[in-house]
Amino acid sequence: MTVRNPLMRHEWQSEIFQCKSNDISTFTSLLHTQLDRHDFTATTLGTVDGYPILACESRFYDPEKPSVLVSAGFHGEEPAGPWGLLHLLTKWEDGGPHSLNITLLPLVNPTGFLRGTRFNYNEQNPNRGFGFKDGRVLVQEDTSEEGKILIANSALLEESSRDGILTCHEDVLQTGSYLYTFEESSRPGIFSLTLLDTLKSCVALTDATEIDGLPLEGHLIHNHFDTSFESYLVQAGAKVGVCSETGARQPIDQRILANSALSATSLSKQNVRFEFSFPSWYRC
Repeated sequence: MTVRNPLMRHEWQSEIFQCKSNDISTFTSLLHTQLDRHDFTATTLGTVDGYPILACESRFYDPEKPSVLVSAGFHGEEPAGPWGLLHLLTKWEDGGPHSLNITLLPLVNPTGFLRGTRFNYNEQNPNRGFGFKDGRVLVQEDTSEEGKILIANSALLEESSRDGILTCHEDVLQTGSYLYTFEESSRPGIFSLTLLDTLKSCVALTDATEIDGLPLEGHLIHNHFDTSFESYLVQAGAKVGVCSETGARQPIDQRILANSALSATSLSKQNVRFEFSFPSWYRC
């Protein structure tokens, strides 16, 4: 069995963005251009080794609208998540959608992204250590610097994700892709299956029957709770959740398009609470 090395460096060349996958300067510059174009407010939740962790919110909050959080870049060797989210922003018309409250965490682990390593510069896993007990998120022994920053901003994140949380991940050990999904039903419902259809239209699905000891059923791991960020937010009240895992042995640009499309679908009318739909061009 192949073992994931969290300190191994990974780098790809994107033809879509004409840069290396760990080019944080280009990513940051393009991101702020798109945030300005769509009139998003960018708040620094905290910094890690001098790099900001941003929460980017659609400016005009309306409590009557659904609130959805899209996050990416928890692991530095999974760059198609942040770039996919940026790609989505480039495709929106000026101002973006107005039928829901959107919050973005575009790059949670900037030091890992820069190095192309799974863990951060301090060899911590930013997607573990979100303990949840008695209705509250708690810092754990293995909570990373990034995790502590997110936990300190838990009120914002829980409100921002009350109608849905998408976290964009990748799996460097896999060629094919799969999903973790969360719904109130014991079996995958329309939300899970619609996202799986989106994933399948963009990239090949994995042939694996289990991932990290968990059985895959129809390319899905459903309602698995651990100390990950998305698991915490679902326990805190998010109505639905998904953690996408694009197989990182596929071409980087195909993975970027897949993550872009998954982000679009998670914000679309396929979830009955959402009224916004994306135009017909949105196909990988």
